[in-house]
Amino acid sequence: MSANVYNVIWADDECATLSKDFAIRKLFDEKHIEILQYVPTSEALKDAIERYKDKVDAVIIDGNFSKDEEEYVQPNDISGLIHTLTFIDLFNTRRDLPFFLYTGKKVFLQEFCTNGELGYFIDYGRLFQKGDLEALADKIVEDVEHIKTVEFWVRKKNKPLLNMANEVDKKCADYLLEFLNDEARDFTLNRAIDMFSQLRKILERIHQLCIDECIVPEKLTALNHFGKFFYYSIGEGKGFEDKKYNFCCYKSLNNIMPVPVARSLFTLIEILQDGSHDKKALNLSVSEYVNEVQTPFLFRACLYLVMDLLKWYHDTSEKLMNNEITPPFYSVQSL
Repeated sequence: MSANVYNVIWADDECATLSKDFAIRKLFDEKHIEILQYVPTSEALKDAIERYKDKVDAVIIDGNFSKDEEEYVQPNDISGLIHTLTFIDLFNTRRDLPFFLYTGKKVFLQEFCTNGELGYFIDYGRLFQKGDLEALADKIVEDVEHIKTVEFWVRKKNKPLLNMANEVDKKCADYLLEFLNDEARDFTLNRAIDMFSQLRKILERIHQLCIDECIVPEKLTALNHFGKFFYYSIGEGKGFEDKKYNFCCYKSLNNIMPVPVARSLFTLIEILQDGSHDKKALNLSVSEYVNEVQTPFLFRACLYLVMDLLKWYHDTSEKLMNNEITPPFYSVQSL
């Protein structure tokens, strides 16, 4: 099996010398790193990245080089570095392209750049002193491989959602990340029960948080009752009661949950309860359906409904904290 090749562009005013350095070529050959192009300035670097586009995997820059060829490189010239910083974000909006700072003046730069200019390189561990070539090569391989992982892209693509989930509850965020990673890896679509179970865990956590915040009555401990509580309170609904369990009649007040969310919650619970259990008595046969049609659409439909509920709870909790809404959130009538 052929090894991965890591394509790199290297910007340094001494690029002619670097391109002939046997030690660099030997080490990079061992690490399967290929230099697509050496460039002497940051303007040439920008052009080279544009030229190679999706082929380039990483960029190495010097700390002491110029913006363009008309400038003479002074001993402490960092114009190329500063210019490069202006377009790192530009190229990283298209895809993740890691930049590495490999300089003979690491200490000088850390003392001279006091306004956060080196933040990107320091935060990602991509600042290296010239001479630490093997450490640089290993980091290039590590970071490029990490960027290619499912986990990296799941976190990147869903960052706002995961941040919101973390604000709500760490368990919710963990369950959500687990589902997103598994959904991205599940090419065979043969893990329906596991996938629906992960989404149900998020739902159960939100349910418990609503009980803790007194948004719903503490007696509504069953997930099915959580959905019915809102569903039967929509519009002119009379509220939810269950004589079998000697429940009172509970009615949600103040339209605390929007009608579309309440409607979808009722259906969502029904699907997740069915899909996360392997029982013949279940009515919907959700897992069997997914395994038969071999599509991820039902997973994703449920995911979006869970995300909508997560957003509702996040916003409701914030309103509670800021006293924008106050209890009671439901009325109680004895049977």
